[in-house]
Amino acid sequence: MAIPVLAALMSTYNSAAYLRATIDSVLSQSFTDFEFVIVDDGSTDDTVSIINSYQDSRIRLFCRSENKGVGFSLQEAILHVTAPYVIKVDSDDLSHFDRFAIQLNYLQENPDVAVVKCYIDAFAESDDPETVERLNTRQRDYSAANQINTVSLIRQHLPRWLCVEHTSYCARTDAIKAVGYPEQRLCEDYSLFYRLNELGFRIGCVPEYLVKVRVNKQSVTADVNTERLLSWFTYVFELKERRIMQLVGDAPGISIYGSGGLARLMYRILNKHGVQVLNFIEQNSKAAVVIDGVEIPVKGLSDCLQQKILIAAQPVRLEMVRQLTELGLNEWRDFMVIA
Repeated sequence: MAIPVLAALMSTYNSAAYLRATIDSVLSQSFTDFEFVIVDDGSTDDTVSIINSYQDSRIRLFCRSENKGVGFSLQEAILHVTAPYVIKVDSDDLSHFDRFAIQLNYLQENPDVAVVKCYIDAFAESDDPETVERLNTRQRDYSAANQINTVSLIRQHLPRWLCVEHTSYCARTDAIKAVGYPEQRLCEDYSLFYRLNELGFRIGCVPEYLVKVRVNKQSVTADVNTERLLSWFTYVFELKERRIMQLVGDAPGISIYGSGGLARLMYRILNKHGVQVLNFIEQNSKAAVVIDGVEIPVKGLSDCLQQKILIAAQPVRLEMVRQLTELGLNEWRDFMVIA
């Protein structure tokens, strides 16, 4: 049997509600020379029976009885891939009819690029207020990511934040196998792209909307709580620990720009890892914040320009990079973005 040119890579877990639409968008691609490698992560609903209902020889399904998380599943899936190129598919998203052809063509025409993303858009499964609010947040985030659309911009921004959406990438299989997915439930996407970038793999972008992301109450990313966020940002800290420690250097500690939820999570993570947090920072001073019985001052930015600054305010992270740079501070020496 001939080795296909491309592998569609997908992990599933209790994905029955939306899986059929996703599979149909894959099997109806204009480019047809691909294998569809699916690892089911111990689903307890009808996910596996839906996959098995398709009589298409391109589908290669591997089932596991124990749920081990997305990172573990995708690492297993990539090891089953025989094709020289791989394209990521999330189990509840939709791929444009020509997505595979367009992204594969980009990589074939740009042999120096290892990974290519595309523009993505989001759509809501329902019009209830909670879902609409989540849709607005995702569209804001995707719009920001879509603007990072050249090799140089991606290389510049990936050390700061996840500007490559997981569901949007197509890559050379050898590059993904060389780095590998971490066997963790959260942050597996940022870990993959961050390490690819650190190792010098070039990541490009097709400036076309080729993936539509479904926003609903059942998706993994919809189930955001403090415990999950703490786990996610702990992984981010571990990815960037070397850079954080270099930033702190021989300073007495670090200041966190922001005083909201993310900043407070980072306070707990830094404190746990022995990094002294001096204070929070906002544009203007505010009342102190109390965390675990400890009162942390919230100082105005103008009073903290001699301190080492960790930016933990996602909606304004790039605005803060510009502002601090214009004030004469140097990124990575004087400040850095955590996520």
